[in-house]
Amino acid sequence: MEGAAKVREGGFSSQGFLYAAKGPLAPAFQALIPDYSGKVRLDKAAMEDSYRKYAEQVKTKYGFDEVQQTSLAREVDSAIKRLDGVYGQWNSQINEYQAGFARVSQMSEDPKRSGVESLRKQRDEVETKWRGLVKPVLGDVDKIGKSLELNVVRLATAEQLNAAGAIAFVAPGAGPVSVSFVDTFIPIFDMVVGILLVIGLLTPLAGIAAGLFLASVVLTQFPGYPGTLPTYYQAIEMVACFVLAFTDSGRFAGLDFIPWSFWNRGAANAPLQVSAT
Repeated sequence: MEGAAKVREGGFSSQGFLYAAKGPLAPAFQALIPDYSGKVRLDKAAMEDSYRKYAEQVKTKYGFDEVQQTSLAREVDSAIKRLDGVYGQWNSQINEYQAGFARVSQMSEDPKRSGVESLRKQRDEVETKWRGLVKPVLGDVDKIGKSLELNVVRLATAEQLNAAGAIAFVAPGAGPVSVSFVDTFIPIFDMVVGILLVIGLLTPLAGIAAGLFLASVVLTQFPGYPGTLPTYYQAIEMVACFVLAFTDSGRFAGLDFIPWSFWNRGAANAPLQVSAT
């Protein structure tokens, strides 16, 4: 099963899927990606501030002593130095990317570039090339944040970890529901819903949940919107899940038969109430 494979193998990421969203709902899907535009992660002052705020949060929650606080400050300084190195290495690409915001925004708002296929492809190629300028930069910045988190958590004692748990470094620009939550939730959701549908248990609930999830997949490539990719397979699976949800399939070919039979038996044995007239 696909869900079980995602849970077993780990490392599932929906970022590429969310980046590729097209249509009127694309901004809502892309908002799940922390700092989708990369503006925050390319801002040196903002990143340094996020590192220091994270260190302050860790120091307070773990109750670090002076030795631990000194090591913590050293880790933050090291992260900032690595960040400076990344910005220096990719300085020309960063400047070119930042200068291209106005052009890309203008092209996105031009109705001709959405309605005419040749112009739309040209716009997509320009935007893809433009975003590619800072893709390695943002990848390096994300690695620095993850490395800082790992190094900082190692400074905590076993007692401190048991009391407060591992404190994650939240990516700048993350919303209330971020891609990290989605990446954790989807594999488990796929596996649980798949098992329920296979054994025919809670079929209506599982079918509706699966159908709604597949509907969200279809909406990332909004049907009829110019330049979207086909989602025929997902649409067919979505309809199948809704059919399972609103028919008696679980009762006749699954474990839903057991609670359904007990329910009917109880209803049949219930005493009739005769109203006085």
